Amino acid sequence: MDQKELREWEAKCIQEEPPACRAGCPLNVDARAFVLSMARGDLDAARAVLEKSMPLAAVTARLCEAPCEVYCIRKDLGGAIAVGGLERLCIRETSPKGKIPRLPARPRKVAVIGSGPSSLTVAFDLARKGHPISVYHLGEKPGGWLRGLDESILPQSVLDAELQRLGSLHVTFVAVPALDAALIEAHPADAVYVGQDDTIAPDLLDLLTPPDPETMALERPGWFTGGLAGREFRFISAVSQGREAAVSIDRFLQNASLTSSRVPLRDGRTDLFTQTFGIEPVERVVPSGQGGFTRDEAVREAGRCIDCQCLECVKHCVYLAEHGGYPKSYARRVFNNSAIVQGMRQANTFINSCSMCGQCETLCPNDFSMADMCLDARREMVNLNRMPPSAHWFALEEMRSAKDAQAALIRHAPGASASDAIFFPGCQLAGIRPEQTLRLYDRLLEIEPRTGIWLDCCAAPAHWAGRQEEFVAILSEMEKIWSGMGRPMVVTACSTCLKMFREHLPAFGAVSVWTLLSESGVQASSTGRPLALSDPCTSRHDAQTRDAVRSLLARLGQPLAELPMSGELTECCGFGGLMDNANPALARKVAQARVAQSEADFLTYCAMCREQLSRTGKPVLHILDLLFPETARPAQEPPAGISARRVNRRRLKDELLARHGLDRGPKEPWEDVRLVVSGEVAAMLEERRILEDDVRRVLFAASKGGRVLRHAGDGRIIAASRLGEVTFWVEYREGEDGYEILKAWSHRMRITGGDL
Repeated sequence: MDQKELREWEAKCIQEEPPACRAGCPLNVDARAFVLSMARGDLDAARAVLEKSMPLAAVTARLCEAPCEVYCIRKDLGGAIAVGGLERLCIRETSPKGKIPRLPARPRKVAVIGSGPSSLTVAFDLARKGHPISVYHLGEKPGGWLRGLDESILPQSVLDAELQRLGSLHVTFVAVPALDAALIEAHPADAVYVGQDDTIAPDLLDLLTPPDPETMALERPGWFTGGLAGREFRFISAVSQGREAAVSIDRFLQNASLTSSRVPLRDGRTDLFTQTFGIEPVERVVPSGQGGFTRDEAVREAGRCIDCQCLECVKHCVYLAEHGGYPKSYARRVFNNSAIVQGMRQANTFINSCSMCGQCETLCPNDFSMADMCLDARREMVNLNRMPPSAHWFALEEMRSAKDAQAALIRHAPGASASDAIFFPGCQLAGIRPEQTLRLYDRLLEIEPRTGIWLDCCAAPAHWAGRQEEFVAILSEMEKIWSGMGRPMVVTACSTCLKMFREHLPAFGAVSVWTLLSESGVQASSTGRPLALSDPCTSRHDAQTRDAVRSLLARLGQPLAELPMSGELTECCGFGGLMDNANPALARKVAQARVAQSEADFLTYCAMCREQLSRTGKPVLHILDLLFPETARPAQEPPAGISARRVNRRRLKDELLARHGLDRGPKEPWEDVRLVVSGEVAAMLEERRILEDDVRRVLFAASKGGRVLRHAGDGRIIAASRLGEVTFWVEYREGEDGYEILKAWSHRMRITGGDL
């Protein structure tokens, strides 16, 4: 990812767009942060938010007409948040936050004509930037029309205190008899601001042409104005014009462009999306007294704030929520990770943990796809040889084992010399439910007798791992195999296989087995109790398959329990995208979050979804348990596990070959090694991704003269063997029933000084 790509990714995420209230504030006050601080009862923090953006906050907060309320998303759900009332309570109940910061002094002088709100804003903003300011005012004290306000609205002591603070910024107040043209001639300055919200003499007004509405600049160089009448909000409009003029004056004094890269006022416009569905209306809190809110009333009113955020993807994705950010921040994380030449790439696990389920893209108003971004990053890491070898190792080995001579198979139907269709159950269904795979195949033969069988893997792990070269090579080989079978229609039982084939091998004309069954009918009955149907994430955009499954269940009379996120919004089980390999702890959280969405038992039509969700202890059925009761497994059955899946694929191939009067040929010599494995040890092997087959191979090598460590007292033995890139160690005892496995572990370090 280069800088241009980063900016493109960032632009898709709208989370950092301001909420409508802030976009509607001409001073860019973070009204959301202010209100949320008030809701917590932290008035000091709330005042700090105001003082960050408001000039003369003690005055501005009292007089602000709160245009932000016009844009408040809550306005149609009980009424806009009373931000203005909250500001007044906050400013009354708190004290200034200390000395106003000021930049080092600058030499060029600014003359501010008038002392109304716009003029005081210009003085405040420019004085903070270090400019020497002279404010020329009428009367004994500055303040213009603010001096005529009732004490209940703006106490004069508050105004005096704020002007004193302004004076501490090296602002000089000069009382004059008239605000006229002669005043400017008598007091030359490098820039001049004329505040028209004060009593300006006619001869000076005659010199003021209509200002540029964006910069408040006049035709005469160095002259600026503001405080113009005719705006809806008298006070805050004047302050806003003063602020825009101050920006222009500062640029003018630095000989910079008045317009280049200038951020315009938003007038309430924002791209931030805020979901209001399901938010209940709550009426505004009405102050009990004439003086405005009490503290308790203010906290309750602020508590109505819905905290406008987008975060639609984060709300529904454990992976995104787990890492404490949102897509725009994650794009920066991915960019920084790829930019590292030497050192730790701390975002590797983050990049490899995405399940690539696509839910975020479906939810996002701008179609931001974490799946695409993470896949691009994985491919780049692979191409640059920066992908940690352990990240996807086990999944890739599983894929390769499903394609090797022990498990892979392609045959026409028994007695047939050609195939009109070929059943591709997928490596996971074959490994998890081999008996049901056979029963499903038999049903397909009833529908179409010339249906062949193809045991293989669709290569999704290579795709997910970013190993594009290997993925393309596998697809090319699969297309050749399929062509050799006469190019039959491919029927899949796995939504992932179906998605892979439709996207990367469209010539297959792949269809879902559930679609065929829904069209031909089945004879079975329902459980009688409602089940929560969890669609696999790879069926997110496959309405045809989802509808076919529901049609099948309707024919069975199977009632379904409500599941909030289903169909196009379905959630991942924690396996997809190789999450379970790169971050198994996160995968467990994802599965737990999914099953927590319904108290009903779950039902799915993806074998791996059944495997992952059942690991939580939740009762989960596969649709085949309903369609073919004679092969049904209980919903409480624990997952098959990695070792059983490997063995089951071999057994399924053996059974299919037997139907053709064939066999697989000689077994591997280690296959007959008998193991005694307790439940505790089995769980350890599963967690450490150590297959019982790997253990058998280590023990077989040890039995053929391999070196071992033997405990003289209790008979424990430790053997080791390097299998491919991994060294496996097994601690065991020899017994009459086989080898009792006590412990096993593995690593990628190479042991030198002799063969293992």
